[in-house]
Amino acid sequence: MANDDLRWDIPYHQAFFKTSHNSFNMSIRKQLNSGVRGLEYDIHDNRIQEINDFEVYHLPRHVDAAINVDGNPGDLLLSSWLTLLKDWSDEQNNENAPITLFIELKDCIVDANNEPSELYGIKRLNNVILDTLSPNYLYSHSDFRKNDNQWPTVRELKGRVIVVLTSYWGGYWASSEGGFDSRLQYLDNCLKGEDDICFVSWIEEDRGKQKLFMKEKATFWKCSLEFSTKHYEENVKLQRPTRVDYDKIRMGRHVKTYYEKNYKNGFRANFLATDSIYKEEYTKVFPWSV
Repeated sequence: MANDDLRWDIPYHQAFFKTSHNSFNMSIRKQLNSGVRGLEYDIHDNRIQEINDFEVYHLPRHVDAAINVDGNPGDLLLSSWLTLLKDWSDEQNNENAPITLFIELKDCIVDANNEPSELYGIKRLNNVILDTLSPNYLYSHSDFRKNDNQWPTVRELKGRVIVVLTSYWGGYWASSEGGFDSRLQYLDNCLKGEDDICFVSWIEEDRGKQKLFMKEKATFWKCSLEFSTKHYEENVKLQRPTRVDYDKIRMGRHVKTYYEKNYKNGFRANFLATDSIYKEEYTKVFPWSV
């Protein structure tokens, strides 16, 4: 069997995927055509009562969203940016490796401002995803649960989109985000067999009384490269893929910039996310991307 066939036939959580950070800053189509299979959308719900949808951007006044750039949507609506993934997969006859979409919650989706939840909260997020992707394109936590929490192979997930909820515990968004509480509630719903459309990521810096619950029960883990490496075998056993924000390649000052050398020395992350996916330092050391 050819090496390419072997890559397709390994379990999803043991595969490595070329991944971008703040993916909406660039052309999504160009990224997908270049082999990127891990994307990140930041979403906000400030205008959800007005537009009945979430919006994709990072900075205030959405100055960093590449609207209408090389096939990107002409608006900020999450449904439009999800449709882009579906349309691209259709153009590949759904023969592409699965696209893993990390949705970073920039606003709380479980607070009092999001009631009733059918319109503004978790259920609304689920509905936007389902109305856009449909079960034909989506591999949901419900599918994973029905498969006894065992990941299929990359080949079996061809053409599918896997959505993972993540957030940031502090910094600029700390005062209003509520991402931890949102992920915590979503994860609890998943484990009860409710609202389990998305997967949930534990984050290395998570804080709060129930952080241990998150760490033990979450299906993905967002962490530093060092922690990913340290716990790689454990995460493989637990069927838990890891994502690392690795966005300092372009600055040339981070010790892990020399990833080719460090990969050979044992550093591991399933989704090595960077702002600089087209830099030679990144692309030349990613022969395992499918």
